Amino acid sequence: MESISWVCVALTTISALFLIWKHLHRYTCPKEQRQNVRIIFMPVASCVLELMSIIFYTDSIYLSPLKETYQGFCIAALYLLYVEYMCPDEQIRDAYFNGVVNKTRKGETISGGSLAWFNRTWIMVFQYPLMKTIFCIIEIATQAANKYCMNTLSPKYAHIWLLLADNILISLAISSVLRFFGRFKKEMDPKHHALAKLLCFKGIVFFQFFQMIIFGFATFKPTKTLTFDDIYYGIPATLTCLEATIFSFLFHFGFRSRVYHTDTRPDAYRMPTWRAILDAMNLSDIIRGSIHATVLLTQKRSPTGHGFGQGPKRQRTHEMDDMAREPLKTEESRSTSPPAPDAYAELATRPQSYGETHAYGDLAEQQSLGYDDYRAGGAEGRLSRDPSPGRLPQAPRDMV
Repeated sequence: MESISWVCVALTTISALFLIWKHLHRYTCPKEQRQNVRIIFMPVASCVLELMSIIFYTDSIYLSPLKETYQGFCIAALYLLYVEYMCPDEQIRDAYFNGVVNKTRKGETISGGSLAWFNRTWIMVFQYPLMKTIFCIIEIATQAANKYCMNTLSPKYAHIWLLLADNILISLAISSVLRFFGRFKKEMDPKHHALAKLLCFKGIVFFQFFQMIIFGFATFKPTKTLTFDDIYYGIPATLTCLEATIFSFLFHFGFRSRVYHTDTRPDAYRMPTWRAILDAMNLSDIIRGSIHATVLLTQKRSPTGHGFGQGPKRQRTHEMDDMAREPLKTEESRSTSPPAPDAYAELATRPQSYGETHAYGDLAEQQSLGYDDYRAGGAEGRLSRDPSPGRLPQAPRDMV
């Protein structure tokens, strides 16, 4: 098993790194190519971790969760890649999907756009990298405390509960990516080979998922030639290495780099290779996606479709408070009620003298009274505007 795994690791590494180098050397579209590089590197990570699991049998339980966690990040990377194909600009993404016609499975049109559906899909996909990271920590901790027990399905151990939860969440994430692709596959540019990418990625994830179910739920007994470690660690690790090697070569057809060459994109800026490596290793976009999914999940759903739930709050102003206290005016009342007198008409026609006070102020009053008298006011002047009933007039105090 170990010799077969070594050969698979060598072939997979050479194949994947060559394709990654071509993308890094033609790094003209960072938002798309960083997702390509992450997915292409997945077979290498799987092979290396499985080989280490074969070499270090006793520590293999701590290495397997790391491989599955990286796979969860690759699922989110594939979804982000498809979203970039449809709407690269994040600023108008909500408006774009809100304008997409929403239909039922029977083809009936639903009013309101597809923004709520897009946000639900976003939640289903980005919950998996976050939850898988949490499951990885729990699995390692329970194994260290002898509470995991991989070879039993007893409910008093953590293995059965983590296995069920992981199968449910990964099914939701993958099905959401499939629905998104199925809905927009006709709008995606054929030069991106979106279907080939999906088949390559789905193939390796499907085999891993099927293999996890077999060795997770089934119970095998050791034989004279196969020990417990051979059955639960050696055979699954060797199969994973073989699968990763096969799909690493198929990735050359699904994740081609020719479309990003400067010959086909003459106006695009090619990022230097070392900066491209750092950009592909930066997982901030997936982390922000998981945070955004959490925010959407905690919001209340609104019929407007803004976000997953609550739309933008309307600011409350003093003008709105005054409008709320005024009675509603109908067309009949507007036609029968006499026009309101202009409070400033008399003030504007007669000359103003220094020191005169009146019931209206602000800028016109300040100009007519002067700054000092405007602040001092009078018992029958500005103080008469105090709306509080029964309140004795008080002279204003200067603020120091």
